[in-house]
Amino acid sequence: MWLTKGDLVRIPADSCLTQRVNELALIDKYTYLEKPTIGIFMNYTFDHQAIVFLNNNYWSVDLKNLKYAGVKNVS
Repeated sequence: MWLTKGDLVRIPADSCLTQRVNELALIDKYTYLEKPTIGIFMNYTFDHQAIVFLNNNYWSVDLKNLKYAGVKNVS
């Protein structure tokens, strides 16, 4: 799956989102989603993760948890 910056992605419930507090921090800020959520894909990282924009913050998510939201033709 190849995503482009700005693509809408679906992130399932119980996915772990992490956020680097600073370069020297040993522990990242993290949260688990309680319900499926739509985010905006920003870019890939080198450790099988992606950066997504979600709830006014940038988060790292495992690639296995991202699904392309796509476009549905309702006609």
